[in-house]
Amino acid sequence: MSMTPFEIRLELLKMAKDMLTDDYFGQREMISNNWQTEIENSRLKGETPPKHPGFPDFPSESKIIEKAAALNGFVSQTTPAPEVKITRKSNS
Repeated sequence: MSMTPFEIRLELLKMAKDMLTDDYFGQREMISNNWQTEIENSRLKGETPPKHPGFPDFPSESKIIEKAAALNGFVSQTTPAPEVKITRKSNS
């Protein structure tokens, strides 16, 4: 069964949202883990624990649409492929 263009765009939006939210939660977890490590290190050294560095912004609707457009460009091959030049080393 083939998909309509509307279904394809919806799937691209879902994929973009999933990719960006997965990245967001991965960054959030990394920040939390690093902060917990810094807190533990400061306790061991008897220092004041650092303040929480904050989390990145949750992906906005515009970021999701931007990512979906990039995915669509890749799938549709509307963006030109990068030019690759191959040169040979001379044996002089």
